[in-house]
Order: sequence, then C-alpha cells, then structure tokens
Amino acid sequence: MIRVAGWLERAEDALYAIAGIMLAAVSLVILIHAAFAFFTDLNELGAATATLHLLEEVLLALMAVELLYTVIVSLRTRSLSPEPFLVVGLVAAIRRILAVSVEAAELVEGDPDQFRLAIIEIGMLIVGVMILVFSIWILRRCRPAPNPCAVDDAAPQSEVSDESCTSTP
Repeated sequence: MIRVAGWLERAEDALYAIAGIMLAAVSLVILIHAAFAFFTDLNELGAATATLHLLEEVLLALMAVELLYTVIVSLRTRSLSPEPFLVVGLVAAIRRILAVSVEAAELVEGDPDQFRLAIIEIGMLIVGVMILVFSIWILRRCRPAPNPCAVDDAAPQSEVSDESCTSTP
C-alpha cells in the first residue's frame, strides 16, 4: 500500500511538472505574440490602441506565470496556498477593467445605455479588486512568523544562533 502511495506521489509530481512546463511555454508564446502584434497594431491602429493591446497580453502572460508559480510552490511544499490564486484573480480583474475602459471610450458617443452598463461593470470590477487586495493583505498579515529554530536546508546554519534556540527551564 505504501509503495502505491509513493507511485501516486511521483505521478502527481510528474503531472505538476508537465503542467508547469506547459504554463511556461504558454507564457513565452503569449509574450512573443504580444511583441509581434504590438508592432503590427502600431502601424495599423496607432500607438494608444497598440499599447493597450500589449498591456492586455502582458497581463495575460503574468496570469499564466502566477499559475506557474503556484505549481512550483505546490511541488516544493506539497500544499496549496490561496494567495497565488487571488493574485491571478486580481490581474484578471485589472485586465478586464482595461478592456471595458477601451470599450466604454468607444461608447461615449454611441449608445448611452451600453455606456452606463460598461461603467457599472467597471465599478463592480473595482469593488472586486478592492476585495481581492484586502484578502491578500489579510492573508499576508495572518501568515505565521517563521520559526528561526526550524531546520531549513536552504538557510546556512550560521544564520541561526544555537543560544536563541535552546530552551532554558
């Protein structure tokens, strides 16, 4: 039974590694595509629109990179932390705010009802961003302090004082 659990853990690690490689590749493809599209958009649509499109693509790549970070942390610690997912949600909301802002700018002279709906969506997204930021702040604030006496393979032993880690009766 224990051998089966070991095999399953190795399979899980392999799947996480494959997912991580795919996320890294997707991020790289998005960034390369964004660079080429930027120069095409610059000639066809102008600097302002090209820059907004580039920013949207870079934010999409950052979302993939944040998910990659989550995979890496999961492989290292064998636990799942909510903070990277909140950051992905935060970046996604900001990306959507940018997209709706561009749409709303085009609706100013058009349909007033559509413009009003776009402004409401932006307002709701801003509330969502504030909730996500508050959640991240709470998570970071409530994170337990690291134990300086805990054995950490990455930290040199000279950083931890033996005297501070001995308990005296």
